[in-house]
Amino acid sequence: MENNLKKLKEDCVQLVPGLSLDFEKLRYYIYLKKAKRGDIIKEPNTIEICSRYICEGYIGLLKEGEEGEALKEIFKVTDIAFDFKSYWKEKKTKSYLKCLSDVVYFEVSKKSELELVRLFPEFTSLGLAINHRLLERFSRRSNLKGQGIHKSYPKFLQVFPGIDEVLSQNKIASYFGCTARTVRYVQKEFKSERK
Repeated sequence: MENNLKKLKEDCVQLVPGLSLDFEKLRYYIYLKKAKRGDIIKEPNTIEICSRYICEGYIGLLKEGEEGEALKEIFKVTDIAFDFKSYWKEKKTKSYLKCLSDVVYFEVSKKSELELVRLFPEFTSLGLAINHRLLERFSRRSNLKGQGIHKSYPKFLQVFPGIDEVLSQNKIASYFGCTARTVRYVQKEFKSERK
């Protein structure tokens, strides 16, 4: 826990320079958890009541569709992983969170988050900075997807290092809204260009 708490602190101080938050107090509100690849950490048709700061690994936001599991979002180290629609609207959604790799994360309940803001006003500025970064990342990733896999595959691998070893071609295809055949073609082209 100590090492992960240290990384969290470094990330927060980088986000909000001069942050005077007693990180030892966070121990009473956040819980370090580990999960294995394939574990579902937020079930479909449930209300999201937690957010998760990722220390290691990848978590995906997925939805079951007519053609199987569709990958909607990928969360990486320093991201906050949660089903945002369910979290904000406090309603059940068909979306679920699944570990795309083995993961280590801090989990904080919505109730604890509100308590932190109430007790430690300095936590408000951190929360705003985290939300701002989250929206910025969503926007960049949405733009990346919008450009299509042919144009953005190299950048996709930069944004998510090692993701091609974690995701199947079908999962990458569902993320970009293309076919697995297209993914195979793009990956083949990418490898031949790197030789």
